[in-house]
Amino acid sequence: MTHTLTSFFNSVPRFRDGGDTPRAYLERCLETIAAREPDVRAFVCLDEANARAAADEATARYRQGRPLSPIDGCPVAVKDIIETADLPTQMNSRIFEGWQPNRDAACVYALRQGGAVILGKTVTTEFATAASGPTRNPNDLTRTPGGSSSGSAAAVAAGMAPVALGTQTAGSILRPAAYCGVHGFKPSHAALNIGGIHPLSNSHDTLGTIAGSLADAWVTARYIAELVGGTPPHPGLDGPTTLPAPEKPSTLALLRTEAWPTVDPDTAEAFDRALGQLRSAGVAIADAESDAAIAALETLLEGVDGVARTIAIYERRWPFLEYLHRYPDRLSPEAADRSKKSAEISREEFLTAYRQQEAIRLQIDSLRDQVDGFVSLTAAGPAPVGLEHTGDRSFQIFWTLTGTPSFTLPRLTAGGLPVGLQVMGFRDADAALAGTAHWIDTLLAG
Repeated sequence: MTHTLTSFFNSVPRFRDGGDTPRAYLERCLETIAAREPDVRAFVCLDEANARAAADEATARYRQGRPLSPIDGCPVAVKDIIETADLPTQMNSRIFEGWQPNRDAACVYALRQGGAVILGKTVTTEFATAASGPTRNPNDLTRTPGGSSSGSAAAVAAGMAPVALGTQTAGSILRPAAYCGVHGFKPSHAALNIGGIHPLSNSHDTLGTIAGSLADAWVTARYIAELVGGTPPHPGLDGPTTLPAPEKPSTLALLRTEAWPTVDPDTAEAFDRALGQLRSAGVAIADAESDAAIAALETLLEGVDGVARTIAIYERRWPFLEYLHRYPDRLSPEAADRSKKSAEISREEFLTAYRQQEAIRLQIDSLRDQVDGFVSLTAAGPAPVGLEHTGDRSFQIFWTLTGTPSFTLPRLTAGGLPVGLQVMGFRDADAALAGTAHWIDTLLAG
């Protein structure tokens, strides 16, 4: 793991007592960017001048004992499908090349109101769904960083920023965070406001955070919700404004799912060791072999990737069919093909997939009184070699489909490369899951 930047949340006491400043913290980020960005290629554009000005303002507020918020002075990298009033939002698309919005997305507005420092825009796959960008994995430059929040995960992993914004419609927060060896947080669906973010699937699109620490991931997400709420009518992510205290789970449900045969042996061994540590610490691990309700859930999850694709592709009819009509020569072949497929899915097929989604959600809810959460791998192995393919989404998609919260913890390695441990919870019980993840993260960090 290459991440060496000190957690912003852990640095705040030194800002308050004068031992450090937000400006000095930012300069450390910019020094790392200067050294690593030519190889990693995490950013589409940087805004050093405005970042320094914002960090200076935050430094003055700390000296006066009046910081605006828990994230005042925090450098944040923003995925380039999220609108920014002072930086282009190009979405790795020829259609939007050079496009400059005249507003901030809701999340960016909230960050600025809290005094956060917007570093720049990070590389995404085309519209967060198609052609890959140039970003490389900081742990091994021959490997993908994952996608679609490619640049956000790579920037955090390389120590360029303590936290970055990402989005997930299938696996686009958790997979790159796992591949790059950092923390990822995908909140409950709609718990963070997605206003000003390019749409893919209203049922699945979720804003979240990628960070070098669990505290930075939680605090940043929670502050966004405090300022702009969730995506209406959701009231927004609830819970303490600081990372919830570690809460030892009594029982966790182990979900292998149909993706388990794809797991490489080193990763399976690392996962088994982590389960052993949990059991040794007194956590009961239930699975499909020991619990009929979990077995029923595993059965419902069979074929879940196809269910998710049907819903997501149907829901992207607009604006992608319009793009295909107006700009057929500016879409990648992959994006054009998916746009055409959206028109081929019938309403009946969509409704069948939607009913399957609801059945899975109900089965998960039925387990609330039996388990404190769920545990699985975040990915079947380390990041694949090559940049054309951002990796398999099989271990992330089911908890996106169900709209439930999940964290990936960078506590597993296979062949010297990071692999994430995924901890999952119940819909709108994000704070409880954060307490569970905090306890597990602390245990496995040793």
